[in-house]
Amino acid sequence: MNARDLLALGVVLAFWSCSPDRSAGGTAETENSASAREYRVDSLLPDWILPICLPTVATLRLDSSNFDFTHSDPSGRDLDVRKPDGTPVPFEIVLWDPASFRGRLRARIGTDLLFPGSRIALWSGLASADRTNSVGVWSGIPDSLRTALTSVLVDDFEGGSLRTRLPDSSTWFVISGTGTGIAPAGDGRTGNALRLVDPSASSTPVALAAALLATTPRYLGSVDSIVFWARGTGVFWTSLQKADASGMTVAWTSRTLSSSWQRFRITPSEFDTTARTSNVGWVGVEDSVSHLSFWMSVAGELWIDDPRIYGIDPDDLR
Repeated sequence: MNARDLLALGVVLAFWSCSPDRSAGGTAETENSASAREYRVDSLLPDWILPICLPTVATLRLDSSNFDFTHSDPSGRDLDVRKPDGTPVPFEIVLWDPASFRGRLRARIGTDLLFPGSRIALWSGLASADRTNSVGVWSGIPDSLRTALTSVLVDDFEGGSLRTRLPDSSTWFVISGTGTGIAPAGDGRTGNALRLVDPSASSTPVALAAALLATTPRYLGSVDSIVFWARGTGVFWTSLQKADASGMTVAWTSRTLSSSWQRFRITPSEFDTTARTSNVGWVGVEDSVSHLSFWMSVAGELWIDDPRIYGIDPDDLR
């Protein structure tokens, strides 16, 4: 999120702010029964959004430590989110992967759930039905807040350095080639962008990469898309990489550049699944992503601006 977006979001949150009261403790949860688990609302909301007293959205991250996937429907159609009195709470399933014991839900938090000690319950084992309601989850919530809750800005290049905007503040670096730096975006686009240029006639593509996690690779199975602006010459590749003891494997896809800025959106299903050296497709890297990289044709030029990953939030990268 660039400075202008942050200012707009700040105004929204300032308008929504209310009493700083917050229920004590961390992320306490209690088992009500074999079919329901209660969550304290303030344990599900990011710290930066509190205090707030107009509707927002909370994320429920499920794994084997807090949910029994073996007794839930493989489709997730047995789930429901309710208030303690049984009133349904609009929710959506972002990720449901029982085989890997992972799930992610987003639930609407209305004003009646923003008081200290408020709780919601996740029910499972119910008769299968389609209870999800994405429209109800986000109704009336500003786009700027939705973006902040459901995506991570990798970089806007307005800080004057090659440090990313990610929580770990990783560094952009050149794997091969020369001429990397932040410069005015040009071609009618305001602000700065990152430029990668290779004046050589080498047969090796040049690459620009950011370590998404300076410490430990993370599971990114809930990623919806990678969105960014680009311009330049020739063909370029976008890849997510997995680095482990056996080496580096990647999921990549290619696009053709134009001399004018274009908005690109890459979804997991668009990553190449053709078996090649190191290429393993999205399924092969989603469980342990370490790097986001942009590769360009040799003797060419690539400009990148405002790369953002949708489907995750900053807590996924901490």
